Amino acid sequence: MKPTFKILTILGSPHDGKSNTKALVEDFVEDMKNEGLQLDHEVIALGRKRVEPCKGCWNCTYNRPCPIKDDLEEIKLKMIECDMLILASPVFTNQITAQMKAFFDRLFTWCHIYPLLGKYSLSVVTTGNDGHKETASFMEKMLATYGTFSFGSITSIGAFTPGFFPWREHSRSKNNRMAKKVATTILKEKMPARRRIQKKIFRTMKLKMTGIHTVNCLQYGNLEGQPKPNPVRVKLMNKFFKKLNITNEQLNKWAGFLAFELAWWRDRNWLDSKSLKQLMDKPIPENFNAASRLLNHN
Repeated sequence: MKPTFKILTILGSPHDGKSNTKALVEDFVEDMKNEGLQLDHEVIALGRKRVEPCKGCWNCTYNRPCPIKDDLEEIKLKMIECDMLILASPVFTNQITAQMKAFFDRLFTWCHIYPLLGKYSLSVVTTGNDGHKETASFMEKMLATYGTFSFGSITSIGAFTPGFFPWREHSRSKNNRMAKKVATTILKEKMPARRRIQKKIFRTMKLKMTGIHTVNCLQYGNLEGQPKPNPVRVKLMNKFFKKLNITNEQLNKWAGFLAFELAWWRDRNWLDSKSLKQLMDKPIPENFNAASRLLNHN
């Protein structure tokens, strides 16, 4: 284990110093530290950063430069370097904040490539009274999509206006056992149990990427060193294309769809993986620089 365990919190609150959500996170991390875990904790408050909404240009997925120049690259680097990622947001109208949603949207390609595969994670939600369950569920899905292994969610009601959090001490006491469990698991260098959402995300991503791979191979031919498309799927796709009168021009566009993500899956030799465990067990090729791809492709 590293001498110092790096924890990064992405705080979706538009506030910082008065954020009740930040207070809940800091209490939890302090209790982890009290269990003997040597850690460094950094909080990136999106309300204090410039992360513009996605323009929907699709440049990133076609491996072209993003037209937006803001603080996202700095945040991505911190995410790559951390050992544990905490996503934290107050409830705004039954969901995450606008700041957090803009952040997720800008990481569109990350939703297909497991960029943080194997890292620890946690989601944190505060609310005045309601909406915490669905908000936590959404952030857990994002954590699974990025390839992290989550300990689950900690939530608290009674977090009203900024700086007014009468439930704070009660919530800290309630979450103390969870903090001990998280710290102990990390100190033993073990991983949380795989969750149902991780299996579901894997099935979805495998179906999507092998589908794009099949269309790409139909248009441009099979690639040496890559698995050949399933013949049954090829037959069904050709039947589907014919039924919908898909033109060759449309197929060429389809075949180039998710180019950045498809190259990632091919270069990692993931396309024939039958489970998340198999995917994780694949060795990283010597010439594959994940950080460089994640930071430079846009």
